[in-house]
Amino acid sequence: MQNTKYFKTFKLLIPYLWPDKRKDLKLRVSFAIIALILAKVASVSTPLVLGASVNSLTELSSGINLFMLVPVALIIGYGATQIISFAFVQVRDGLFSKVSQHSIRQVSLTMFKHLHNLSLQFHLNRQTGALAKFIDRGTKGIDFLLRYVLFNVVPTFFEIFLVSGILFFLYGPWYAVITLTTISLYSYLTFTITEWRNVFRKRMNQADNDISTKIIDSLLNYETVKYFNNESFEFKRLDESLENYESAANKTRHALSLLNISQTIIIMTGITVMLVMSAYGIKNGDIDVGGFVVINAYMLQLYQPLNFLGSVYREIRQSLTDMENMFSLLEVKPSIQEVNEKIPEGNTAEIKFDQVSFDYDVRRTIIKNISFTVPDGKKVAIVGPTGAGKSTISRLLFKFYEPKSGSIFINGMNINTISQQSLREIIGVVPQDTVLFNDTIHYNISYGNPSASEEEVISAAKNADIHDFISSLPDGYQTIVGERGLKLSGGEKQRVAIARTILKNPKIFFFDEATSALDTSTEKEIQKNLENISRNKTTLIIAHRLSTAANADQIIVLNQGEIIEQGTHESLLSQKGKYFEMWEKQKPTISH
Repeated sequence: MQNTKYFKTFKLLIPYLWPDKRKDLKLRVSFAIIALILAKVASVSTPLVLGASVNSLTELSSGINLFMLVPVALIIGYGATQIISFAFVQVRDGLFSKVSQHSIRQVSLTMFKHLHNLSLQFHLNRQTGALAKFIDRGTKGIDFLLRYVLFNVVPTFFEIFLVSGILFFLYGPWYAVITLTTISLYSYLTFTITEWRNVFRKRMNQADNDISTKIIDSLLNYETVKYFNNESFEFKRLDESLENYESAANKTRHALSLLNISQTIIIMTGITVMLVMSAYGIKNGDIDVGGFVVINAYMLQLYQPLNFLGSVYREIRQSLTDMENMFSLLEVKPSIQEVNEKIPEGNTAEIKFDQVSFDYDVRRTIIKNISFTVPDGKKVAIVGPTGAGKSTISRLLFKFYEPKSGSIFINGMNINTISQQSLREIIGVVPQDTVLFNDTIHYNISYGNPSASEEEVISAAKNADIHDFISSLPDGYQTIVGERGLKLSGGEKQRVAIARTILKNPKIFFFDEATSALDTSTEKEIQKNLENISRNKTTLIIAHRLSTAANADQIIVLNQGEIIEQGTHESLLSQKGKYFEMWEKQKPTISH
């Protein structure tokens, strides 16, 4: 089952490693493999040249070879093979670097696009810290896997069989048998202990995810922590995860020490046995002194990459797991399937809800068979108590969710047949809770139209009555607003949101409780801004405070997901129904 998952992960990775549309990257992969083969050939030749050098020196000392030419040439050849081997490794890495980095770039971009295409429900349920860790570890895992599996692990095992064949051919079968036996025991022990270590490693990763999530969550809610004086509670929560990480990290370290000691015992036992055999071989005249050096050099040459086999194996397993976690996000499908139809060009914008019903949970229906129309250029407000389903209407219109039944139309077109891009281009939203990017005021306003000129940004700020405030700041439009815009007051954030929406210049304005979090004085100022920018524009208002809705062409009263009253402000007051009751309760605040 696990192997099937790993195979699936590799299958998802291959298109990034061997991209159909990038012949240059395919050539780089091909040349990198050639460089790898040449590096291994040079590497395997090095001990043989060293052995020949030792033999030539032995002959020199015994007087058989009086000329220095042969020993010097062999020594130079030994140095040259070392340089060639190293050089081809660097050429291989240089060629493949662009391939691996391009793969990481494309995977990261694909993940980012996919996350933005997922439903609102996914993002409401997500843990940002853990999600960021998944993607960060997954992309790092790709780089590790490509470099080590393709260019270290597979070539190392290829080299083992090549060396065993050379030892068999030069010195007899027993040297090859001992080499393969030593490597087999070494690998078996490494894999076994590493599997045991993986249990602690998983605990480390889980604790690491918890640490990241708790830190980010706590810092994002810095003010809430302070309001309730819960610093010690936050410290304690984090310390629990840190303690779990510490415990798992210590166990992992101890297991690694055991693995390293076991590896050294096995490999040195194999080397010692073979050197003792070669010593007897030299005595019997079966092997020369150079052969002793060759055997030792080969075993040490194999031991170096194998020394990291446990770590590499663990990292490969971890990389595969991290990549599996990341790629599993690609299996999360958007709840709304994208279509390509666009809204025809035109200046009109009429909204129509036709017998729309919706629920987040089948056990509780939020919207029940509602129908209403927002005519072109008119203003319609939807009011009602908390939990009546007002904000759900905004999410349905913006196509965050699809209705359970019924249809929503823009200019006579069912929005289910309209692409999300086309639909959202014509709607400008001023939300209740304005969240700004941790960037400059200029950046946050220009986000409504990234291609807007400096003059257009300033004009939008003036129309939102925030230009004078911005100009009074030491850094003006380059003032950093802080995480989620926390350096600005509620009214200032709302004005930035209004300026941003003005810059977008949409056909439809949507105000979702845009003043409910503000004081009465600021609310009235913001209302004037909203009135000005939405004049003669199709406008839908979601309001809790009735003063926001009083000037609408039509007011819809929603209660428990149903429309119970409709009409103008005056007509609804004369009915003395739910709207009248809400108005009377809010009257002291409104008059104030």
